[in-house]
Amino acid sequence: TYVHQVRNCLRARISNKKGVTLFYNVEREQANFGNLQRCYSVWNCPICSMTITEGRRTELKQGLDNWTQSGGHAYLITFTNSHHKGDDLDQLLTGQKKAFVKFWQKRKVTEILKRLGYRGRIVATEITYGEGNGWHPHYHMIFFFDHSIEAKSLKSFLSLEWMDSCTKAGLKSPDLIHGVDVRNGTYAAKYVTKWGLENELTKGHLKTGLNGSLTPFDLLRGASTNNHYKTLFKQFADVFKGKQQLVWSKGLKELLGIKKVTDEELVDDTDETSIEVRELPLKVWDLILKYEKRAHVLELVEKDYKNNTTSLNDFVMGLAQLYAGELIKNMS
Repeated sequence: TYVHQVRNCLRARISNKKGVTLFYNVEREQANFGNLQRCYSVWNCPICSMTITEGRRTELKQGLDNWTQSGGHAYLITFTNSHHKGDDLDQLLTGQKKAFVKFWQKRKVTEILKRLGYRGRIVATEITYGEGNGWHPHYHMIFFFDHSIEAKSLKSFLSLEWMDSCTKAGLKSPDLIHGVDVRNGTYAAKYVTKWGLENELTKGHLKTGLNGSLTPFDLLRGASTNNHYKTLFKQFADVFKGKQQLVWSKGLKELLGIKKVTDEELVDDTDETSIEVRELPLKVWDLILKYEKRAHVLELVEKDYKNNTTSLNDFVMGLAQLYAGELIKNMS
């Protein structure tokens, strides 16, 4: 059922009584489809993921700005643990979850952080795959403090407690250098800003891997010609089903003045400046899907709206003639 939902995203209609609607958003100067099913999958769907991650980046940046402008400080902290090729992804994640439960249950951790002015955290899950060490799930967290912290001292303290928590959870313990990384607020702000660059797709599982590592969407891009990548992406999809990409600690959104919005609301958000341009008949939509021209259709809608042209009509006629020609050729 879950795979079926992703498969139908922006392909199958919501209502069989209507065709596919074309809209133009005046403020964004972008065209979009209506009456099409969406899967709302931040992990598996390139289309929904782009929309959701951009929405999350925007609220994350706003929260950081609100906090720093009020005199608060933020630090980007990365947690990881040792792993090897052949380690099961689900078991790694389960072990890490157990380690974090033990970590946050430590009285020493909660007392020291409270003394330092800790107010909350945002957790972003990220995962890569390397041929040498296999799956590498890790966590980027932004810690919020009400005053500045000495980063090196914080790293040393968190590293020791994280190593102990990993060991108690049955994980391979990281070393003192690589288990935890702490960056100051300036770096945290740059990280969030970079997260929104569409041309680099540096949004966790969406981005392109570095130094030989592969992100899940690297695996997806290569799955059509590489069965190993296909198997790995299926593993990732199964394990990450239903998991949140970003988790804010309790009360943090209220503290930072951020409204709670679901992934579904981010995808379905269409403001009043969206204008209905036309409705495509089912047979026309079938041709667009057959020749994989959805993106091109949106480009033509934008062009026609801005220039008062009829490019889309000409394109649809061209598709119909192409299809008719293929039918005649197959019959002869």
